[in-house]
Amino acid sequence: MKTLFFAKHIYILKNMFIILSLFFISCDNEPDSDLIKWQKNWNIWNENKLSDYSFNFRASCFCIDEWISEVKVTVSNDNISKVILIKNNSSPTKLEPEQWFTINQLFDYAKNALEQAYKYDIKYDTSFGYPKEVSIDWSEDIADDEVIYYSENLIGLK
Repeated sequence: MKTLFFAKHIYILKNMFIILSLFFISCDNEPDSDLIKWQKNWNIWNENKLSDYSFNFRASCFCIDEWISEVKVTVSNDNISKVILIKNNSSPTKLEPEQWFTINQLFDYAKNALEQAYKYDIKYDTSFGYPKEVSIDWSEDIADDEVIYYSENLIGLK
């Protein structure tokens, strides 16, 4: 009788161990899963092979007005060729076009945030994979270092 009780007890303990092991194995390690998500979206972006495109961009930060105004960024051969302020259809006067981001540069910036920022949140476009929103707080101890970049309405040009 004791042997049967002991055998049942061992059987229950083994099953509980297996269930708990599976539970802990299935838990995400957030930085790794975010890096995997970044890589999957980078791959989607690269599969589209867009080197000529335009998209709308704006920032939310303690920055100059031109940086937080929505602009249309035109990229030709992976380089910014034109930036137009959407509110008045004019060129920026304080910043040069290369001071904005291409999609490849947004990916680099997002990856840098994954590796170094105190807090971050990155949302990706479901069709092209590019970062639609990159929200970053670089340091827990520094006020007003937060920034959010928004990109949308991407259109391939060739």
